[in-house]
Amino acid sequence: MIPWNFTQIPGMEQEKAELQKLANQDRIPHAQLFLGDFGSAALGLALAFARLVLCEQSTSEPCETCPACLKSGRWVHPDLHFSFPVIGEKKTSNDFLPAWRTFLTQHPYGHPSDWFNQMGEENKQGNINVAECQQIFQKLSYTIVEGRYKILLMWGPEFLGKEGNRLLKLIEEPPENTLFLLVGADADRILPTILSRCQLVKIRPFQDPEIAEALQALSLAGTHEATTWAYLADGNLGQAIHLATVSERPVAELLLTWLRTCYADSGQPMVSLVEKLARLGREEQKSLFQYGLYFFRQMILSLADRPQAIRLSDEEKKAAINLASHLDLERLAEMVNLFDESLRSIERNANAKILFLNVSIQLHAVLKDQMRYIPSLN
Repeated sequence: MIPWNFTQIPGMEQEKAELQKLANQDRIPHAQLFLGDFGSAALGLALAFARLVLCEQSTSEPCETCPACLKSGRWVHPDLHFSFPVIGEKKTSNDFLPAWRTFLTQHPYGHPSDWFNQMGEENKQGNINVAECQQIFQKLSYTIVEGRYKILLMWGPEFLGKEGNRLLKLIEEPPENTLFLLVGADADRILPTILSRCQLVKIRPFQDPEIAEALQALSLAGTHEATTWAYLADGNLGQAIHLATVSERPVAELLLTWLRTCYADSGQPMVSLVEKLARLGREEQKSLFQYGLYFFRQMILSLADRPQAIRLSDEEKKAAINLASHLDLERLAEMVNLFDESLRSIERNANAKILFLNVSIQLHAVLKDQMRYIPSLN
């Protein structure tokens, strides 16, 4: 296993330099939020920063020879604690540490759905629960075992929900030489009270050449394929890795089938497809809506007469341009809002069959420019 460090992250030279400078200062902010999409460099940079802070040598990279680096390189340093979403009301991160270390070792560009799949719980929604918050208090009450700092790295503060309020005092006034490194993707889903207590480290998307370089370094693609996957991933290395490791794109195919079915004037195929969609795992349903939002935004480029800027495969690009020719910006905006609201409903554990049936009916109305059905609020 190659220990994780800044060198393994493609590009991001300015971000690395700023973190390296910060790690060698006497006063590091006690709470930082690395904010970037899941699949961005956010988690990788936070991990490398944590290892550098714990390193016993003052360098720009973990030295990989001191006792601290030897332990942090295997994610077993006694002063480096992890918190992440899990499945189970009374389960905590400690129950899944071996699987988490494997997850990090594979590559730190995964999505929560990848993590839940690894746990064998792809059909359930994870969270950071009360038991986890209590365990964080316990972990950070320990005396520092080695070095200058103890660090809590939390991946997915979005999954805290209202339980995050239990941590506010601890984040605002942590024990001496205690650092919080939060890694999140959606600021709108993180408690404002937590946001206000953290110094923001905003992580930009990867550039296409950086993604292509990483795919080749991981031996996932040749030069031509790496360039293609980088283009389709649109700045997300995690998505590029996924594209490079699967030969099919079932989510894209399923979306196009759904849109074509909703466009047709036939009720039974729509009902049959709704039943199929309702049986998908919750994370798969979320992925479908997430990809749909991306697909619709590519269609907007077609309506804006910028087809050269569309980031889709040839087949999907052709379908997007064709579908966009039957719509206007107002109706396309309705579809974006519909999928955005539906994604939030899935995250709130809505009844999947009712949700997909309602979305299908509304999609049909929008695509055909018919009177829209507005569900009763009573």
